Amino acid sequence: MSTLKLILSRGDPLQTDFLTTDNRVSYTSETFTYPRPLHGSRATTTVTRRDPVGGLLQVGVIEWPANPDDRPQVVIGTRSVEMTKTGLYTSPEKFQAQDGRIYEWQISNYRAQLVPLHAGNNAAYIATFLQSPQGFFKAWNRKPSASLFVPPEGIHILDDIVVTFIYFESQWRDRERFRARTWDLPVAAA
Repeated sequence: MSTLKLILSRGDPLQTDFLTTDNRVSYTSETFTYPRPLHGSRATTTVTRRDPVGGLLQVGVIEWPANPDDRPQVVIGTRSVEMTKTGLYTSPEKFQAQDGRIYEWQISNYRAQLVPLHAGNNAAYIATFLQSPQGFFKAWNRKPSASLFVPPEGIHILDDIVVTFIYFESQWRDRERFRARTWDLPVAAA
């Protein structure tokens, strides 16, 4: 069995199809925002998987709270999954998958990568997210692509990987946007 490549049809993991290399939809993420007067808005991301005959199965839900200080609620299947931040100033987050093992999403060289914890220093990645360079594709007039790679060792927890990836990548992008904005703020002269 070879590494599974899931290609994101759009650049936003909250609103995309995850396509196989033969262009079949494997997973879909859809996010709906619900405005609440006086309370801000909250959002819900629903993740579905296509079964072999084309039917849809809901495999995960992420409830994004109105208050940015509150933690999103992640549900995979019928399990509530706690995403635990493991770095003070960095972005790693760990969770327990349906196989009972603890995994951690990390950013390495601007890539989201999932590793099993407590598997030793030489633990192989269970999933890696790669984005193609924007400049190359503009030069060739092609759309940039982004793909989530899952080796055979991760296939048994694929629903966990896809749902937690959507959560983690979205959180990381929000933090990066915030950091970029704070760098752009003018500094008051003393």
